[in-house]
Amino acid sequence: MRANPRLLTGLNKYWIRFFCLAVYSTMYVRDHSRPQLYKAMQISPTDYDKKVLHITNEITKQVFPITLNLDDPRFYECMNQMLALFQKMDVYKAKGGLWSKIMVPVMGARVGVVFARAFFLPVHNHELPRNVRLAPSW
Repeated sequence: MRANPRLLTGLNKYWIRFFCLAVYSTMYVRDHSRPQLYKAMQISPTDYDKKVLHITNEITKQVFPITLNLDDPRFYECMNQMLALFQKMDVYKAKGGLWSKIMVPVMGARVGVVFARAFFLPVHNHELPRNVRLAPSW
């Protein structure tokens, strides 16, 4: 991307935002869908995700000119809403039947609305570091 800085400007910033949000929200939902793992490790999936997302955001600063605002409480509200909707989808899928076939896409659409709300939360803009060598952030 450094070879073609145009990829980091203009409308491409929206793709960067989409990419980061898709990765972060997928991780959040998947990590919370494995409670036994985190119980065995004696850690909270929420605390773990918050720490990993902050580290990931620091790494992202080395590559992208924007980072998601993880300090905005609305960000985690959206993550929790998407998690709850996916959990409802799982219940409907397990039940089966006509009503479930209707409700699964409805839940999916609701996830899309929450994702869009998270997408339009303010982000942090910053300059890329001059040193192109990626450095660990932890």
